[in-house]
Amino acid sequence: MTQNAFNSVKESYDIDTLKEIVEYGCSSGVAHDHIYYSETLSFFDDNEDEIIEYIADTLGGEFNEELWNNNPCNITGYKNDTVWTFVELVASQLVDEYEDTTCQELSELDEEVYPNLTELANTEWGQSHLEIITA
Repeated sequence: MTQNAFNSVKESYDIDTLKEIVEYGCSSGVAHDHIYYSETLSFFDDNEDEIIEYIADTLGGEFNEELWNNNPCNITGYKNDTVWTFVELVASQLVDEYEDTTCQELSELDEEVYPNLTELANTEWGQSHLEIITA
């Protein structure tokens, strides 16, 4: 199965925006390509099967029913809520994958190059990827 909708979300947002989507949700307006009904309805109509399947696979089929039931006699609201749910789920997956990859990269660093994390934290990469917490 091709993932046109998934790839569309992946290509639309950088990692910082994806993190904001995860933290604040689409209703906050941070998902700039999926704000207005014209955008969300078109996205739903073009990708309905993939969106519904992804939500069902991730949250269970009953969640799609819940979205439908939360929008009685309101197909516009249903499509919008479904797209926002999809975008938020994809953002969450992509952020998780990014953070897992970053942790893996960190664990594979040559100890001779970065003998301690404080030195690594002072690099450009460290400043944009690490948060050092001391107890």
